Amino acid sequence: MAKTQGDIQSELEGISQWALSWEARAKLIAVIIFIFGVISLKTVLFGMFAFAIAIIGSLAMGISIILLLKRYLIILPFLLLMTVPLIVGGGLPIELERVSFAALIFLKAITCMTVMTILLHTQTVDEFMDSLTHLKVPPIVITILLLSYRYVFLFFDDIQKMQLAARSRFFSGGISIRNLKVYGQLTGGLLIKSLDRAENVYSAMTARCFNGTIRFRKKRALHGWDITKTIIPFLLIATLITIERLYF
Repeated sequence: MAKTQGDIQSELEGISQWALSWEARAKLIAVIIFIFGVISLKTVLFGMFAFAIAIIGSLAMGISIILLLKRYLIILPFLLLMTVPLIVGGGLPIELERVSFAALIFLKAITCMTVMTILLHTQTVDEFMDSLTHLKVPPIVITILLLSYRYVFLFFDDIQKMQLAARSRFFSGGISIRNLKVYGQLTGGLLIKSLDRAENVYSAMTARCFNGTIRFRKKRALHGWDITKTIIPFLLIATLITIERLYF
């Protein structure tokens, strides 16, 4: 089912108050700086340090390990497709440099995913979009992001309804010529339904004189504590980069 505002608010339960009160723009800037810092690291050791900092920060904010593991599972197939060929691409015996390089890529990816999880799960979608608006992101980009976020849940809801309808007609799945035809019909029906929904949404927004710019709340004033929380991750990643450049 599509997410409701109550569902979104319930996801914030358990999050520390200091993380929720962190001003959205400052939080976004801190995340961007930290991610670029992680990308610039060159050794596995300091990649592990950055990952440890991200994990400690997420746990301190009240994000559960289960949620983090679910996010890691999303990118795990892509990481394996990237790292496994790097490791075995040079043939046998496997070179240590290749393993080290693949491990560094893996650490950077899961560290960035951890930081993105912190950003997206310690505030509401409205707050995140507000931060993009006040950081002068083009309105068309924000509109696309917001509509995509809203309708991706409806898209999954349609898929679940089609799966339920297929099972109610004793469709068992599997790979066969007959089943491939069914998959094609389901995909075609889903595409047509999505196109119809997009046309209806466009007509509804046009009828309401929508000009491509979504109105957001006025930006909240930055406080000293917000700036402090933004400076801390910057200092941590800057320290790692400096030590790595000086001694490794």
